[in-house]
Amino acid sequence: MAVPTSGAISLLGLAQEALYGTYGSGTITSPIHLYDLVNGGNTGGSGNYYPTVNTNCTPNPVTRGSTPLLQMYKVQQNQTTIGPITLYVNSTEAATASALNDGDVLFTDSSLQTLFGEWRTIVDGDYKYLYQITSNLTSSQRICPDSCNQFETDSFSVVTINYCDACP
Repeated sequence: MAVPTSGAISLLGLAQEALYGTYGSGTITSPIHLYDLVNGGNTGGSGNYYPTVNTNCTPNPVTRGSTPLLQMYKVQQNQTTIGPITLYVNSTEAATASALNDGDVLFTDSSLQTLFGEWRTIVDGDYKYLYQITSNLTSSQRICPDSCNQFETDSFSVVTINYCDACP
């Protein structure tokens, strides 16, 4: 359902439309900040992470800097490992790769317009994860100080760090 063209419009309805494409239905976690609905994410403090809209509108989304995550590899059970690839995170979330945390969002481009997408093991499915080879990287370019970092992303490209231990 689309946002109504007449009558009262609610912030809750806009949030439902942004997350589910169903104005007027869907579970939303409070609070809802208009800033996040316009710019995407939850930097304004919203209880949900909203997709970016109006990508061709200046200043919305807000001009963002990006931090590259170098030498990343995608692993999937019984498949060829893909990489190295470079992924990006909003520099307000992680000013360096070593500052990457659970909840940060990954993108495939430095302009932060294209979400990386889901890359995780589904229950009873093939395992999937990402990792970084740290050779030839400076300490600020490494996700972990002395080893590889293995993590997954959900359907909103939100990072979950599995461990910071030896490389697979």
